[in-house]
This record gives sequence, C-alpha cells and structure tokens, in this order.
Amino acid sequence: MAAAFGSGAMFSLVSGMGGPNQAANAVTSGLFFALVQGGLFQLGQKFSQPPAEDTHYVKTRHMLHNLGLQSYEKNFKKGLLTDNTLPLLTDSALRDVRIPPGPRLLILDHIHRDPDLREKRGSRS
Repeated sequence: MAAAFGSGAMFSLVSGMGGPNQAANAVTSGLFFALVQGGLFQLGQKFSQPPAEDTHYVKTRHMLHNLGLQSYEKNFKKGLLTDNTLPLLTDSALRDVRIPPGPRLLILDHIHRDPDLREKRGSRS
C-alpha cells in the first residue's frame, strides 16, 4: 500500500493536477491510490483462496479415493451421506444416490471389512 500511495502522490505531482496546494493534492491522490490498491488486493485474496475442505466428508473422500471411485463423491454429497453415515450405508441408500451396482458392491465390501466402521455399526445395533 505504501507503493500505491507513493505512485499516487508522484502521479499528482508529475501530472500537475490540483491547484495551488500541490502537497495536499499529492497526499489525497496517494491515499486514493492506496485505498484502491488495497481494495483490489483484498478482492483478489477473497477469490483466489482454495475452498475449505468439507470436514463432513474426509473419511468418505479417503475411502472413495482408495477404491478408485472418487467420481462418486458428488453423489455422496448430494445424498448427504457423510462420514457419520458410512457405517449405516446399505445397498438401497447407495442406489438412491445413483451409484451403479459394481461400485456399490465395492463400497459395501470396504465398509464391511473396515474394522473402525464395523465397530461403529455394531455399537449402533
């Protein structure tokens, strides 16, 4: 912002803008340039940040990636099938979110074999 202030002040002095009080005009132009540059910087920061990772789908994303089925992540999100629902998944739940039979079998087999998910499923019965 200091560079923007300096360029605004120099622009004002070099261009001869302003009346008899060039110092005040240079400060005003410098402040304007600095504010515009700061605003553009903040806007750029807002749009350039990567989206925050959705913490409700960390285990789901990891499982799908390990199975080579990451293309179905959006189906899980549309169906609100979060990490907490993994132990509860059934064939019909996966069918409802339009996951084909082959990937459904792989997902259900993975859940059945995963000791953490099997333990959670057993504690809910």
